[in-house]
Order: sequence, then structure tokens, then C-alpha cells
Amino acid sequence: MKQHGYRRRLLAMLLSMGLIGPVSAESISLAQAWQQVDDSSALLAAERQVEARALAERRAAGALGGPSLSLGATYLNMEKPLGLDVNGLVPGLPISVPSLDLTEREIYRTSLRGSWPIYAGGRIQAAQAVKDAELDAQRQQVEIQRRERFNLLVQRYYGVLLAQRNAELREAQVSARRTHQRHADLLAEQGQIAEVERLNAQVAFDQARLGYASAQRQVQLAQQALDSLLQLNDSQPRAYRATTLALPEIAPLRRDMLSAHPALRLFDAKQRQAKGAIAAEKGRYKPELGLFGSYTLAEDSSVLSELEPEWFVGVRFTMPIVTNDGRSGRLQAARSAELEVRHRRAQTEQDLRLLLDSQYQAMEQAAFEYETYASSIALASENRRLRQLAFQQGLATSVELVDADQSLLAAQLGQAQAQYHYLTASAQVMTLAGQMTQFIERSGSLWQEIEQ
Repeated sequence: MKQHGYRRRLLAMLLSMGLIGPVSAESISLAQAWQQVDDSSALLAAERQVEARALAERRAAGALGGPSLSLGATYLNMEKPLGLDVNGLVPGLPISVPSLDLTEREIYRTSLRGSWPIYAGGRIQAAQAVKDAELDAQRQQVEIQRRERFNLLVQRYYGVLLAQRNAELREAQVSARRTHQRHADLLAEQGQIAEVERLNAQVAFDQARLGYASAQRQVQLAQQALDSLLQLNDSQPRAYRATTLALPEIAPLRRDMLSAHPALRLFDAKQRQAKGAIAAEKGRYKPELGLFGSYTLAEDSSVLSELEPEWFVGVRFTMPIVTNDGRSGRLQAARSAELEVRHRRAQTEQDLRLLLDSQYQAMEQAAFEYETYASSIALASENRRLRQLAFQQGLATSVELVDADQSLLAAQLGQAQAQYHYLTASAQVMTLAGQMTQFIERSGSLWQEIEQ
């Protein structure tokens, strides 16, 4: 499975570099299409790189509270050694004392230096908490983008099938009106109908041809949009059909949405970031305590070097009394940022509730329309059959037959569009609840009905 995903990512990279052409695919299920998008989407790949960067930064923050050890070396070449003039320090000596050289002209030292922050006012833990929250926030951002890509895939995947259905119906209409036009020509030659009736049949046939040509262009555009998203060439969605469009219960969907939607989790992570910033600003009022030390590995042989200790350790303590870093203002700003996140989360939750309810109602409406169109199609089919018989017997006009034919097409297209709207609204609803896999499984059952 990992190798399969790797191959897809490699193909997508080579395609983006122009080293290969688009991959060809004959038939692809919605599950396969979603796997393709998840693997090859450049947008998702970019978001995952941001997540990887956030993870690396979190690992880096994990070392903030640990000790540090460094190797340092210095070398100095001076004009003359540093010396001590005893005669100048102690005047009135009975004899002149030679100057004492404390160093050599060349001074060098190599030592190990270490430090360990024991307490930093909670700022180290606050910084780590902020990085934890940033990583979580980016993971939620990736999930948000994944869900947006999934909804776009559903729209384009079923959009191709809707466009193909439209083309099929209009092709059938062209065939029916061609037959009608031929019958009209024969009846006109026999003097059974007026010339205007024959012309009406000819115009209706030409209009059907125009509609079919337009439908074919719509199929091409829909196909190009899907191919662009999948990074495939001529990716053919699997045909589907449904007899009854079931409606899931909204209560579990709402519960799942409010408990795990990435937009809400994103604001939860941002709130933890804000709290971490507050803790860090509070740390500016607190003392700091740390250990430090040094061990000399190599040094010159001067007197001064002999006087200096080979090693030392110590404790450093600082307590800020008056500072010029504006800590009170910074603390107030951090608290304001935390309140802002709370308000934005509350608004986002309201927006999600409204979006779920509106999409669920759209799904209900589409399911209702799909079912009611069945009777309209049955009536329109029978009406067209009767009008066709009446026209052949000279009891109906060409306009009446064309109107009946157009009514049947409108009902058939209306049902196809209702099913498309049901599927896209259902995808929105179930994606809000994080049930993309369940949506794919429900959609898969439609294909099985065709194959049985």
C-alpha cells in the first residue's frame, strides 16, 4: 500500500516537472479517485510539508530545558606580553625590581563550557506548549484542506456523470426528433399535414442537435476538471443509479461534527497557543535560576594561566525588578489574543451548525425531488407516446409533439440533477461529520445495484 502511494506521488512529481505526460485511466471508483487526490494533490503535499516543519520545530523546542555543552578555543598574538611593574605599584623600594611578565606574547586556551537552566519562570514549558499547539493546529489545517479536496472531488466526479447523462438524454432526443422529422416529411409529401408542421419538425430537430452539441462540450469541460484534479487522463467515473435516496440521522452527524471538526480543533489549538503566550509573558515577572561551569583542556604556560582555576562551577540567579521590555503590555496583548480565539471559535461553531442544517435540508429536498420526478417521467413518457400516435394520425400538431418531447427531457434531466444535488449535499453533510469513508461506502452500494 505504501509502495502504491509512493508510485502515485512519484508520477505526480514527474508530471508537474513535465517529464512525463498524464497517466491514462479507463475506469475509476470514487474510493480510488479519493486515494489519488490524497496522494497526488500538490496543495495537500504543501500543507503536509508545513506540518513536517511544525513537527521539527516542536522537537527543537523539546531541547530548550536541557543542558548545553560547548567546546571553545581562543588564540591571541600580542605586541608584547602583559607585565606587572612592581616599582610603580610600591614606590620607595630600596632596590629596583624587574618587571614581571604575567603572560606570553601568544595566549591560547581551550575549554569546555556548560550551562543548564534550572528555572526560567515557566517560559521554557510555555514555549514547548506553544510549539505543541502549533503542530496540532497545522495537523487540523491539513485535515481541513483534505475535506475541501474531498468535496471538490465529489462535485467533479459526479459532475462528469451528470454531464454524460445530459448528453445521453439529448442524444436520445435527437434520435426521436430525427424520426419525427422524417415522418413529417412523408406526411407533408402526402398532403396530410401543412408545410408549417413540417418546418416545425425540422426546427425541433435542429434545436435538439444544438442541445446535444452543447451537452457534449459540457462533458468535455467536466472531464477536464476531473482529470486536472486527479492528474489523470480520461478518468472515467463508474456509472451509478439509485432507486431510493436514504437520509442519515442528523443528530449523530451533529454530535460528531461538534466533537471532532478540524476547524473547531484548530481553534482549540490556537487557544492553547494563546495560553502558552500568556504563560511566557507571566514568566517575565519571575526569577531565573541556572547552573554554569567551565573546564580547561589546554592553555599556555604563563603566570596568569597558572593563577586561573582549571575548572569552576556556579549558580546564576536573576530577578527582574524594573524592565524596559513592556511586559505588562505584552501580557495584556496575549490575554486579548486568547479572548479573540474564544470568540472566533464560538462563531465558527455557530456557522458549522448552520452549514450542517442547510446542507441536510438541501439533501432532503434533493431526495424528495428525485422521488417525485418518477411520476413526472411516467406521465411525460405516456403523453409523448400518445402525442406521437396522434400526430401520425393527423390528430395532433408537430408543436404538441415537440412540447411533449421537451417535457419528458425536462423531467429526466430534473431527476438526474436532483440525484447529483443529493450526492453533493450528502458529501457536504457527511464530510462535516468526518464520515468521508462512510460516504464512499454508501456511494459504492449504488454501483453494486447496477452490476447485479
